[in-house]
Amino acid sequence: MHLSTIRLLEQLELHNIFLIEWENALLNRLGYPIVVDTEDLFFLVPDDQLHMVEKLAADFGYHAADRETLPPKYPSEQSIQSLRYIIRDPGKTSYSINPLNRLVLLPLSWAGISRDEAVRLDASANSLPCTIYTVPPPIACTAFVRIASREKRGNKLRRGIIDSLCSVIAYHYFDTSYEGDYYEIPPDDQPLSEKEVLEMNNAVNNLKGWEMKEGEEWIRSELIKAMTGAMRYHDLPFKND
Repeated sequence: MHLSTIRLLEQLELHNIFLIEWENALLNRLGYPIVVDTEDLFFLVPDDQLHMVEKLAADFGYHAADRETLPPKYPSEQSIQSLRYIIRDPGKTSYSINPLNRLVLLPLSWAGISRDEAVRLDASANSLPCTIYTVPPPIACTAFVRIASREKRGNKLRRGIIDSLCSVIAYHYFDTSYEGDYYEIPPDDQPLSEKEVLEMNNAVNNLKGWEMKEGEEWIRSELIKAMTGAMRYHDLPFKND
């Protein structure tokens, strides 16, 4: 990690900036075995602290990048509320697969997550020079649905967020392991095995126990429909034109 990035993160700690991990770091922690580029940093930040973060970043020579300079790579970068910075890794060259790393910040209100829903990472789980928080699967999944419901069907942000939702649910609540060198996809009309039925019932019962915010009980019912195959995840509620 570039020295100036380390110094910026140290300043965020000094100014008590509340950071919740997002994108691949969060997905990986919730069980999705995705390869994480640890030099790409994504955080949710309280709305009232974003201006301070922007000022601190400017003090270290960081200025928000436009889409031409830094093409969006992750779903949340499609949001117009994202604040994106280029952070350069001195060990990379223009021939690297990902020569430009990024620091992306989004307001907590965008995800609808509150501070008291976050859990602080202990030192053994955090390699960054600042305090980082994470969120458990129920909070993450309801946030994914909340974000997706505000987007038009088929746009890049919505597709990416729903893919993240599917990944967390599949890897956290179901056994995705298989025997052999490859996985054979069963036909749609093949009935579930006893083991799969048990997993489904356990997942649904777990979901029924999630604490929902007032007025968001619909998220639970829609997720149960998707989880049980009564509807596709990509058919979750969306913004009409």
